[in-house]
Amino acid sequence: MEIRRLPQNLINQIAAGEVVERPSSALKELIENSLDANATQIDIIIENGGKSLISVSDNGIGIQKDHIPLAIERHATSKLPDNTLTNIEYLGFRGEALPSIAAVSELNLQSKYIDSNQAWSLDIIAGNFNEVYPSSLEIGTRVSIKKLFFATPARLKFLKSSQVEKSYCHQLILKMALVNPVVGFSFKADGRELLNIKPENKSDGLYLNRIRNLMGTSFSNEAIKIENSKQITVKKFAKIHGYIGLPTLNKSNYSQQHLFINGRSIQDRNLSGAIRSAYRDTLPKGRFPVFCLFIDVPTDFIDVNVHPGKTEVRFQDSALIRSLLVGSISRELNSSFFQTTSEISKEAIEKFTMNENVNLSKVYGSNNNQNQKQSFFNNIEVKPLKKALKQDEFKNNSLHYRENESFPLGAALGQFNKNYIISQNSNGIVIIDQHAAHERLTLEKMKFARQNKSIERQILLLPEVINLEPVPLEIIKENIELLADIGFVIELFGEGAVVVREIPALLGEADIKQIIIDLGDDLSGTGLPSSYLAKIDLILGNIACHRSVRSGRNLNEFEMNQLLREMEKTPNSGQCNHGRPTSISLSLKDIEKLFNRT
Repeated sequence: MEIRRLPQNLINQIAAGEVVERPSSALKELIENSLDANATQIDIIIENGGKSLISVSDNGIGIQKDHIPLAIERHATSKLPDNTLTNIEYLGFRGEALPSIAAVSELNLQSKYIDSNQAWSLDIIAGNFNEVYPSSLEIGTRVSIKKLFFATPARLKFLKSSQVEKSYCHQLILKMALVNPVVGFSFKADGRELLNIKPENKSDGLYLNRIRNLMGTSFSNEAIKIENSKQITVKKFAKIHGYIGLPTLNKSNYSQQHLFINGRSIQDRNLSGAIRSAYRDTLPKGRFPVFCLFIDVPTDFIDVNVHPGKTEVRFQDSALIRSLLVGSISRELNSSFFQTTSEISKEAIEKFTMNENVNLSKVYGSNNNQNQKQSFFNNIEVKPLKKALKQDEFKNNSLHYRENESFPLGAALGQFNKNYIISQNSNGIVIIDQHAAHERLTLEKMKFARQNKSIERQILLLPEVINLEPVPLEIIKENIELLADIGFVIELFGEGAVVVREIPALLGEADIKQIIIDLGDDLSGTGLPSSYLAKIDLILGNIACHRSVRSGRNLNEFEMNQLLREMEKTPNSGQCNHGRPTSISLSLKDIEKLFNRT
């Protein structure tokens, strides 16, 4: 079989298959070219999901007339002045995007160089072009792609529907806009404007303003700011900044996760896994955190030439970057303590006010059905605090209440349905799930004791012999050493049983037999993770759950307020061990909304 050189047009089509996977891939390359040209305004138009038309116009520095034909030649670029890949300072650098796109479409390139009085245009059809001719373009560059993949129909038929391809383009533009807040973006699809955002003013809050405009106020108003750095060499640092969401603001997928390295949107499983591990036991199973993070590293510390779409990178020291991510996020999450997202209460209020059967304005708006509607409260038990009878006692009680009200979680008013504490602070009312809150407090105490190697053990006067089913027994047997690390001394005891001789002192008078049985059952159902620390956290979480204040237990005023004060100083107390919120706040404005007073 004869070895021969492939024709140039076929080479370009093969390259296009690697670089341009779908319309959004071509759009990404064009936007990156505009950003590299120092554009401050980028206008995008697509039709039929980008299959019929992709047009990108910018106000950048433009291209000189003599260089326009070079722009659509393979491996011709202005972005590697030193002819080296060790210090890449531009988003593009390979010089293959435009020729690859032009090889499989009808492409028109118009550009006016910043120092020129005349704009010029070039038409390319499936890689073939004629002469450059004058254009009426007034500023920057405009690239229009028509009939994408018409020269490679096999690729065309594997594209998704126009609606899906349009959504891919939209998501790409949002990411580009997030990481470039000083650039304005407009986006039209099939004649409809989907985005029109102006450049942000250069200020300390420009990233947060752009995040608010693109990701919404629910995230930006409660986002936790991240800002940190790690030293690489004497004069070089890896820096991180951005915003993360509270653990209780989580999503069912990773669509609200944005990670940028040196201005590039990156999809990296290792880094995403590192971020998720930083949230550890604060997220419900199967849920994803929300974040928008920017990492900046020296150009010689990173290799961006590892993926055709430049969506993956390699670091000289990936462990340093993972450490920077996990450490920065963990530190800020721990300092956020008891916070939970207000989205939970907002959603509840919206559902409540939209439901005609329980809307308070309707409940009390008619005397004819008042008794029927008020039956909603008949089966609810609310235990108020005991009122002071003597004048001196009343004064002391009022003073104590005012002191507690000044705290973020306020002063306990009463216990609702033997499970929820209702408190009042300066902003409104807070409802606390007593079991979920105490579960987290117990877990954090156990984690702190283990990390500081200060777990106190309590010897049982009568060792507890526990019979277990075969599968839970095997789980306990496999993890006897691990359980010893957190304060349990467990030995095998005949066939089908174990004996517990020592327990963590924090468990006090808990039902040890039931804790071990429940632990074996839970772990046999869910399994254990591979990481040692993750195993420890999972086991501690299960133990803390069974050790905590149970639902249905009456608490007095002192116990309730003590629980609130503990929450305010305990890391991650805004959510229980399973990621559920421990408290929900209702501001005075929220309450007035329920009564249609706003």
